[in-house]
Amino acid sequence: MKTIKCDISEVTLLEDNVLFIDIQQEKEFELKDFNQLKVAAERLGKGKKFFNIIKVGYLTNPNDESMEASCSPEGSQYKYADAFVIQSLAQKIIANVYLKIKKPTVPTKFFNNIEAAHKWIEELKISISFDEQSYHAVDHCNIAYGS
Repeated sequence: MKTIKCDISEVTLLEDNVLFIDIQQEKEFELKDFNQLKVAAERLGKGKKFFNIIKVGYLTNPNDESMEASCSPEGSQYKYADAFVIQSLAQKIIANVYLKIKKPTVPTKFFNNIEAAHKWIEELKISISFDEQSYHAVDHCNIAYGS
């Protein structure tokens, strides 16, 4: 597996089109951290898009700038979907804000464990047409705190 280490995270190519992003605990996730992840995805995929499984460390939260960037079309250029694995109540509150106010441009869902996130990504890979002309990711955004 190929891995790129960033300041507060590691990005690993799990499969041909799936990235696992492991973000350290008790950090503030800033715009520079998001930009490092974007560069890592570009390098690992040589410009192609990925389904992301993002394990957010306990008590790590994004700042407003990083959320804005992640939700934007420019910030989503190397991703088909984001499956976040979160743990704390604060992260769950931020997840609601992220989805309802920031409105990500790719399918985005929040989970309590990696297995559930991976299962959703596998289901999404089957259901998504990769025809960029007809793909409307905003219709697929929702939240879940399931198993």
